Amino acid sequence: MSYRRSQGLVSLVLVAVVVLVAWSGLVRAGEIVPTNPALVKAFEAIQAGDGDLMTQVRFLWKNDEAWYARWKMIEDARQTIDCTYFIIDKDIFGQAFLGLLAKKARQGVKIRLMCDWRIAHSGYMKGVMDKLQEMAALPNLQIKLYNSCVKNLASLFTDFKKLVANNHDKIIIVDGQTCITGGRNIGADYYAGEGEYEIVYRDSDILMRGTLACQQLKKAFDEEWNYLKNTVVKPDRINLEDQSARIDLAYRVMSRYMQGRGLYNPEELPTLSDKLRQALEEMNKEIAKFKNISSYAAFELWRGERAKPVKIIDKTAKTGSLNGITPALISFIDAAKDEILIQNPYVVLTEAAEAALERASKRGVKIIFHSNSGGSTDSLFPQAFLMNDLDRLLIKMPTCRFLVAPTHKERLHSKVFVFDRQITVVGSYNMDPLSEQINSEVVAAVHDKQFGTMVALRTWKDIEGRVVEYKAKLDERGRPVTVFGPKDHLPPEIIRKMNLMRKIGWIRPLI
Repeated sequence: MSYRRSQGLVSLVLVAVVVLVAWSGLVRAGEIVPTNPALVKAFEAIQAGDGDLMTQVRFLWKNDEAWYARWKMIEDARQTIDCTYFIIDKDIFGQAFLGLLAKKARQGVKIRLMCDWRIAHSGYMKGVMDKLQEMAALPNLQIKLYNSCVKNLASLFTDFKKLVANNHDKIIIVDGQTCITGGRNIGADYYAGEGEYEIVYRDSDILMRGTLACQQLKKAFDEEWNYLKNTVVKPDRINLEDQSARIDLAYRVMSRYMQGRGLYNPEELPTLSDKLRQALEEMNKEIAKFKNISSYAAFELWRGERAKPVKIIDKTAKTGSLNGITPALISFIDAAKDEILIQNPYVVLTEAAEAALERASKRGVKIIFHSNSGGSTDSLFPQAFLMNDLDRLLIKMPTCRFLVAPTHKERLHSKVFVFDRQITVVGSYNMDPLSEQINSEVVAAVHDKQFGTMVALRTWKDIEGRVVEYKAKLDERGRPVTVFGPKDHLPPEIIRKMNLMRKIGWIRPLI
């Protein structure tokens, strides 16, 4: 071996040794040692059961991939599926989802499905109850509606919050090994591509593979499933129209279209009744809008994502006593040193959340809100109360920026928190009294710098060119005044509605 070559080999070995030494200082037990010890302590303080925290995780921000992931998980199920959603819409997505679950139940998979009672009886799910009642006759399938208003009517006179408490969780757990949670419900507006539907939400989910994460998410599911004032959905005694055939057809239409095989020709299904033939025409017409979901054949559930420390944090509805989410978020806020990035559709800060963020701002921590405005939201009440608070908050928290989606084209539904790009929280939790004090919510906290940085950069990419920024200053008398706010970019009719809503102060705790 020549001198030059041996010298080069020695240099290469020295470089490798240096890299290994440096990496050994960063890596411990398979995880990156964080740069903020206070966040480590806050994460470690969260109780998450006994077992291996290391969980394979994938952040799902694309609508098509979020739909594919759910479909793939359920298609691959062999033993059990636990599933709860706030909304299962009456559209082709909701019907096909139910059709897929029915198919798996007939294959022998044991399924527990739960929806919220109030939403199940609302316009979102018109006609879905008939389908659920027929599905309830299938073997291996149990269906419940959370917190029946009929069973809980006495709360109207004792504790009204218990009556309006919703199950806002969004959970699928398959075979105790793979699970998903996040902000998305089941409906076209959560999975369509931009411009393919009247409203398309910008949302986020987290896909996980790991025994402990599934155990903890199942525990959260069981907390609500076992509530005594739930309604068990029972089979129809009289069935005037075959809803099972309709959801089976929706499954076939969705499956074919997602595979890139186009629409069903009614002539391919000559045994269809006249009603089902009409239903097929309606389904074809509806699904043809969604070009974004026609490449399922190329989808892979995992693409080499690595395991990271994950803890599931749960909060029961007002009907229970568990609330791990609010204290955990406040502990992360209090531990943050550099940046708190909050992407959330409804921001009506409670006293505890506001106080924690004010403490962070006094420490010099940058606070960035990405939220809706009155022009993009699907609920004006939160925007009205934010309008009351905005100038005061911006003055009290000088390191805070408030960036909002200006129109319905940028409508936000994502619930993501990133602390120092080190701790990432993804789930169903909104920054309002409804989530903090009334509804059932669940989130996943990921402790990993690489993951946190990726989510933060993805969030900033989502923000770029799609927001306006609200600003305030102190006037000559030291009072907070608006520099740029809702009145500067929203139509007068929306401002009038918001001003009216602002006067109904008693409703704030229910927002």
